[in-house]
Amino acid sequence: MYYYLKEPNSNKETLIIIQYFVKSENKKFKLSTQLKINPIDWSKENRLPRSKRGGDSYKNRRITDKLIELNNKLQHAIDTHGNDLTIGHLKEYFNPNKERENKYVYIEDYFTAFIDEKIKVQQVGKPAIQKYKVVLSKILSFQEYTNKKYLLTDFDDTFFQDFIAFLRIEHNLYDNTLHRYINFFKTCLIWCARKGYKINKDYKNISIKRHETNHPHLTKKELKLLEEVELDKADDSARDLFLIGAYTGQRFSDYSIFEKADISSKGDAIVKKAKKTNTISYIPLHPKLKALLDKYEWRLPKISSQKFNKRIQKICKKIGLNNEIKEEREKGKYKNISIYPKWQMIGSHTARRTFITLMSEGGVSDHQIMKITGIKDAKTLKGYKKINMETLIDTTVKFWS
Repeated sequence: MYYYLKEPNSNKETLIIIQYFVKSENKKFKLSTQLKINPIDWSKENRLPRSKRGGDSYKNRRITDKLIELNNKLQHAIDTHGNDLTIGHLKEYFNPNKERENKYVYIEDYFTAFIDEKIKVQQVGKPAIQKYKVVLSKILSFQEYTNKKYLLTDFDDTFFQDFIAFLRIEHNLYDNTLHRYINFFKTCLIWCARKGYKINKDYKNISIKRHETNHPHLTKKELKLLEEVELDKADDSARDLFLIGAYTGQRFSDYSIFEKADISSKGDAIVKKAKKTNTISYIPLHPKLKALLDKYEWRLPKISSQKFNKRIQKICKKIGLNNEIKEEREKGKYKNISIYPKWQMIGSHTARRTFITLMSEGGVSDHQIMKITGIKDAKTLKGYKKINMETLIDTTVKFWS
């Protein structure tokens, strides 16, 4: 930490400002000390008042003592929080405000403030906001179940064990859903910590294992059937939207909206920022994709994801995607197994999964697929890749023949 003058070239007294670089956030913390000094009495080398004799010496010593006191506060904050020190912590140390401390009491107060801030700064989209609200509703349901309102310091290992058991039993949640909910909960707690609120750090010990899903993709043969089937106008539009998704690897919120303004300067690619993550994708404008976009003059038909899913399932049933798919869902040590015809498991996200799987089978590198789809994490990409059993069997038979 060091001090500097707000107006170092002033001819009159100016404020002394604190500055400290917070490594955990890679940001500077700045705060007025509310102390003023004439620049002529300030040592730029030592960043402290000059030692002097005369009438102002007492005033300068008092300012120096106050700055040393503030420096001790900083050291106390560093000793307390170590590498987890945040700007929020420093604000609490240097400018404690009782009204602010008492503004939020229970978890719903903090969680609501967390959601409100996300909405205000437009940091995430509506789907994410809705998920945060769902998690908050589960917490409120648990409070009603236990007849207790929870403080930030109440979230110890025992709380999470009871909360997870409650969601599994009372809300019938499976592990993958539970994994998402707990992570959303943790995001709020991390936000609270960054704001400087005192929390129980036991949440760092809690994790729910995420299991691999058996969501299907379309094979090349099935994609060709989808391309060639004769359909009426409404179903034709839904089919075309799905194909655009399968040709680009984007999310439904992105592949249902393309604009000519997204075309690169060379005209051979679409450069698009994802609605959900703001990640930029570089999508090759290959002939099949361009033909479909030109068909609609780049003004794609509007349809909700729910209606779209119903239509695409109906179409996939028509083209005969009736092979059975086993879906396994885990709930702790228990496993639920269901059997569905493939068409019933097709949805808007199947298009993205189809693109990634077929590109990978075709020898396109993970790095290139991630550039096209906007996926940043290799683990996330791995979750989209599915095995085409026909390809796997053919490859193995050829190897051993």
